[in-house]
Amino acid sequence: MKNEAETFLSLFKFNPQLTRKIGVERERFLTKANSMPVPIAKNFLKIIDDSRWTNELSACQVEDRTRPKDSILGIWLEMLKNDRAGNKTAEKMGVKLTAVEVAQANMPFDVFPTLHYKSISKQISQEQLEAACRVAGTHIHIGMTDWEDAIWCHNVLIKWLDYLCEIGDNSCGKRLSLYKVMAKNWMPQRIKNTEHFFSLAKEQGFVSDPRSCYWLIRISVYGTVELRMFGAPTKRKDVIRYIGIIRQILRSEHRKSSPNRSRFSI
Repeated sequence: MKNEAETFLSLFKFNPQLTRKIGVERERFLTKANSMPVPIAKNFLKIIDDSRWTNELSACQVEDRTRPKDSILGIWLEMLKNDRAGNKTAEKMGVKLTAVEVAQANMPFDVFPTLHYKSISKQISQEQLEAACRVAGTHIHIGMTDWEDAIWCHNVLIKWLDYLCEIGDNSCGKRLSLYKVMAKNWMPQRIKNTEHFFSLAKEQGFVSDPRSCYWLIRISVYGTVELRMFGAPTKRKDVIRYIGIIRQILRSEHRKSSPNRSRFSI
């Protein structure tokens, strides 16, 4: 029988074939003509009927996902395809798919009707619920080979946390301020090794469900390093710019740590 640490670590599924491939998740609001969010995500997802689209905590919000790609063009085309399908579906419903980082304080706070999100809503304060529902962001995933690879990339990127938060901010800091109200454990921690990561998970309460680790940079159960600080830009080119900066950071840091290798595969 696996011990607790082994059980926890086994939840993370690394796929070497996806090493350095990029995936993007974009959260957006469904809004009326007056920009007020409306809690119709369930109907939207039923109509679009596409596995690349999913729900979030707020019933006013949906998220689109790209397939893992190793080229900028591939990522761009995935986002373009999702945008066309999402906008077409929203138009059918008489609403808009809106990229806004912080929604109005008087928006509806309906929770998407899944057991997971209903459970979360009961465990957090009303202030946390409202903060979580009001924000939307862009998450960027980078495929990792194994734990050693993931820990190295994670630790490198958290050195650049402040800079990454700055370039991804389109709301004068309002989104991240609300995010920190919702996510008390938002600050990513430097990881020494898998044993240390397990101890952090126990200490911060995400050992049974790694999804409840809300670090702005985290190792995800999908075997990726996930960057969660970026806002909700209206243009695809801004997401591409974020990806370019992340790649540049990792290449530069790899050259410093491995001077005999001038290229880093990302």
